[in-house]
Amino acid sequence: SLLQEMAALSAIRNRKSQKLREGFEDFLARCVERSEERNEVELEFVMDTFENLDIKIEEKEQTKLEKLADKNRKMSRQDFAHFAKSSKAVKSLVEKENRLGSRPGSRPGSRPGTPVRTIKTVKIDKALAAFKALDTDSTGFLSREQFCSFASNIPLEKREKLLHSLDADGDGRIDLEEFRQLFKK
Repeated sequence: SLLQEMAALSAIRNRKSQKLREGFEDFLARCVERSEERNEVELEFVMDTFENLDIKIEEKEQTKLEKLADKNRKMSRQDFAHFAKSSKAVKSLVEKENRLGSRPGSRPGSRPGTPVRTIKTVKIDKALAAFKALDTDSTGFLSREQFCSFASNIPLEKREKLLHSLDADGDGRIDLEEFRQLFKK
């Protein structure tokens, strides 16, 4: 059904953003693992990693990185993390590593001898993932407005009928267990 397709797309988007977050965290960990207290990032390591993966960094981003670095060409973990969150180059690097990371025994951008982290296959609860994405105010319920926004591709009359059929307890909102009914049909 259309709702199942929409929920599946939502789950895929959530999985993609989760992979980006994990990739970002992994890259940050690799960047700081060379410092004694794991609180500094060496500019050369970052630039070498970009170069090794053929990631082009815009001049504006490179200038910003160089300004963050001290005279020893190091920057704080916090400054680098703040930079990386909005960096196109870091996003490209993480996306490329995610694509290449499925090759066994390799981890792009890592030093020789760096252990490869194995990724476990996790079964995704698609209903829960879609519900969390739709529950934007984190109340544990989908309001009528949240549900109608989600189901906006469905004609209003059918949308209202679906909302009414899912709302088993008649409280005007949908909880997770009521929402799961979409995935059982």
